Amino acid sequence: MYRPGNKISVFRDQSLSRGCAIVGLALFFPALVGYAKFLREPIKSQALAPRPAMRTVEVTLARGETLHSVLRRFSLDAPAAHAIAEALRPHVNPRKIKSGQGLQMMIDLRENVIKALELPLGKAVLRVWSTPEGWLAERGEIPFAAASRVVSGTLSRNLYRDGTAAGLTPAQILDLADIFQYNVDFFSDIRRGDTFSVAFEDLRYENGMREAGRIFAAELTVGGDPVRAFRHTTSEGEGGYYDAEGRSLRRAFLRAPLNYRRISSTFSANRVHPIFRTVRPHLAIDYAAAQGTPVVAIGRGTVGFAGWRDGYGNMVEVSHPNGYRSRYAHFSRIAAGVRKGKRVAQGEVVGYVGQTGHATGHHLHFELLRGQDKINFLALRIPPEQNLADEELERFRGLRDERFALLRGESLQLARADP
Repeated sequence: MYRPGNKISVFRDQSLSRGCAIVGLALFFPALVGYAKFLREPIKSQALAPRPAMRTVEVTLARGETLHSVLRRFSLDAPAAHAIAEALRPHVNPRKIKSGQGLQMMIDLRENVIKALELPLGKAVLRVWSTPEGWLAERGEIPFAAASRVVSGTLSRNLYRDGTAAGLTPAQILDLADIFQYNVDFFSDIRRGDTFSVAFEDLRYENGMREAGRIFAAELTVGGDPVRAFRHTTSEGEGGYYDAEGRSLRRAFLRAPLNYRRISSTFSANRVHPIFRTVRPHLAIDYAAAQGTPVVAIGRGTVGFAGWRDGYGNMVEVSHPNGYRSRYAHFSRIAAGVRKGKRVAQGEVVGYVGQTGHATGHHLHFELLRGQDKINFLALRIPPEQNLADEELERFRGLRDERFALLRGESLQLARADP
């Protein structure tokens, strides 16, 4: 309560309080300034690096996996996985993307979802990315350099095992078998100690991938005799393989109508029949093979008969150009769609090994006729389909000499480009 007598003492107390406050501020103010400066200045030490927005993950499809299952494994929902497959479909069938195929996925770390992927396919790469309008895809060619490579070896077991051990891929061995299939029977002609040499394109891509390209020369020794193949593309654009003289390796007939275990009976005028136990001619070749083994037509032609015929059992007969006919008997069943009048291509399946008719075991009974005469198929010299001549032959010889030198290790430069 205010009283007149206290006026001076009150003013004195207030002056003292103000003085203390001023002194306190003077002492505390530098700390306030320093704290404000601390708040304004960023922390210079132990600064955290910004977290990357995208992460790249490399994936290889395992056995039994599909593109769809891999996408689902990385938390992509089913509609989005389907949309990616549809975006890819104009470039590749998603169902044919199988185990062993590699791909790269770009994952958004903030949302933990796939935003893009790259799928290498041979000489190209397919890129798919997410947009507000949906998934888009494009195909881009991967730059590459082509060099030459030669793989050689000696056969001690079989072409597949010895070839892969030397550095050939399974696909290259199949290509090699296709190239020589008209001249070499890989089940009966090959001997231990025979050799092989294969020259092919070695494609090296900018992304580090390497791929074995086309075979442009090869040599096999079969029983000590060399058999050579050189790739050549004619002026009409038809590519094929020729021997050293420019004769096509492709023949009118395959050397065998199936992959067989052994020849159980050869072409003979005197053979004891296994059922009737009498000596009678066996003017055919019997190929022992497991039941169900596919049997193919040795050449193009027209089916003249398909059905049951007495001791032959289930049989197919095909008429070929130049008066030849081939017969395939004892089938367990005839291939679907094979009937009289149907045109068949060389290598097309016509039936499956069985034991129908007069047969004591699973095998193919094979006959070749010219006119009405049965001939020994194993002794037949099958003529080539085409021979090079004139200017085409001269152009071929230049390429042949370069590639033969490459097989012999005389040059490691890639021979001239051949489409």
